Amino acid sequence: MDYIFKQGWRHKKILVGLIVFIIVVAAFISIYLSLIIAQNQVISKETKRLRDITNGVLMRMSTTRDQFANIVNHFSSVPEKDACLPEHIQKMQEFNVTGFFLHAVAHIQGSRITCSSMSEVFNGMELGPPFRIEQDGTRMWANIKVADWQNHHLVIMEKSGWAVVFVPSHAIEALNDTEVSVGVFGILSHRLYISKGEIAQAWLTKYQGKQPLTFIDKDRQTLVYMAPNKLNLTAVVAALPLKDTNHDIVTFIQILIPLAMVVGLALAGLFVYMQRTRYSTKSAILRALANNQFYLEYQPIMNLHLNTCVGAEALIRWKTPDNTFISPDTFIPAAEASGVICQITRRVFEIVARDMRNAFAMHPDFHVGINISSHDIRSGELLGLIKSLIKSSGAQGKQILIEVTERGFLDDDEALTTIKNIRDCGVRVAIDDFGTGYSSLSYLTKFQLDYLKIDKTFVDSVGTDAVTSHVAFHIIEMAKTLKLDMVAEGVETATQADILQSRGVHHVQGWLYSKSLKRKEFYAYLEKHSQPA
Repeated sequence: MDYIFKQGWRHKKILVGLIVFIIVVAAFISIYLSLIIAQNQVISKETKRLRDITNGVLMRMSTTRDQFANIVNHFSSVPEKDACLPEHIQKMQEFNVTGFFLHAVAHIQGSRITCSSMSEVFNGMELGPPFRIEQDGTRMWANIKVADWQNHHLVIMEKSGWAVVFVPSHAIEALNDTEVSVGVFGILSHRLYISKGEIAQAWLTKYQGKQPLTFIDKDRQTLVYMAPNKLNLTAVVAALPLKDTNHDIVTFIQILIPLAMVVGLALAGLFVYMQRTRYSTKSAILRALANNQFYLEYQPIMNLHLNTCVGAEALIRWKTPDNTFISPDTFIPAAEASGVICQITRRVFEIVARDMRNAFAMHPDFHVGINISSHDIRSGELLGLIKSLIKSSGAQGKQILIEVTERGFLDDDEALTTIKNIRDCGVRVAIDDFGTGYSSLSYLTKFQLDYLKIDKTFVDSVGTDAVTSHVAFHIIEMAKTLKLDMVAEGVETATQADILQSRGVHHVQGWLYSKSLKRKEFYAYLEKHSQPA
């Protein structure tokens, strides 16, 4: 009996040991597979990031090509002897002003610039032989330097005597991603034309064109993505350093084997914690709404010519009962991710109706800008909120400005319908933070808009030697061409204000005039800076 008991106990211990072993092995395999999957997901995600950046640069390059083709087509019927007549020079200047990324438009005979939209800079310039002639006869000159732009290497593209001058580095300098290296190079020559960050020559040599190429440079531990332009003559390369996970993964797994169960439990605990955090964020926002912890501040919008306050942008704020200020940069993305952003938008409309009733009544030309998200456009509630605001506050339609970021236009059909219905109420619509996305130009022509808000990123460079300083001026000229009113955001210096006013911008906002103000402070500011009746 004792023997049988001991044997049964021994079998039980073996079974328990086997179960423990299976659990450990299963945990190890699970962790191993999770690491492999995680690595692939990271590479896939970062490849998309590089692809988006590359496509953005290619889009800018394509825009320049399209503008060049349009210019050549326009002047194709002009005889050589009449190329430099005043009316044609005036047309060159018009193309120069309205063209995105163009520095000049010119006429070339042989290798000499005979006339241009910037005569004092380019007329009479000898270019020498082109570095490339394309199949359709387009000639290219690179690394052209002029006295006015010593720090810029210009490129000239010419066909049938008509040419455009541009700075190729502008296609990549506007990118805000400092971690990514970007370059433009010739597919056949493997010659790097422009770059930002470190670009290895070995990457360029490896590329044969026609199709995008993705690979990992193991020596440099770098993820590389390359794609050609439409003509398969030039390509864009984008590269991002990776962490040392590939060659260390086996060592890492070996370390995890004895800790498999602990790590498994830790990961499970982390997952539970993240889920609780996610739901607690949503609950905290809903509790804050229920307890009226959200309020609005208003940043004045000024008329530069009259130095008067003509409007305000309503900015949502959150202060907890213990006086902790939670930044909108934190809770707005959290609200969007957790599906409660529309509730916050409703609260904004309610507070504007309450706060601005007297301002609407006393100042008929005064308006309030309200920011909305792409979720608000898709919700189907926006039009009802606007009508309710007009009714409860006594506002006129023109006194309300709906500000939509570029993401709000992603669903074209729904956005088109929503914006049309908004404008049918007499309410005006603005595209906010213009120029920070890749599709901004198409929005200006496709959607019915009233205002264009120039992003602070571009305003900051006005009056400086920054490479992107000209971008704000191109945006201004586009807005003027499309007859859009403009508001420049983030104006902080008198120099910026003077330059913007000289370029035709009438309205600005920023700390040069005032920070965002609470209701009582804003009314005092409005009365002090109102236009006399």
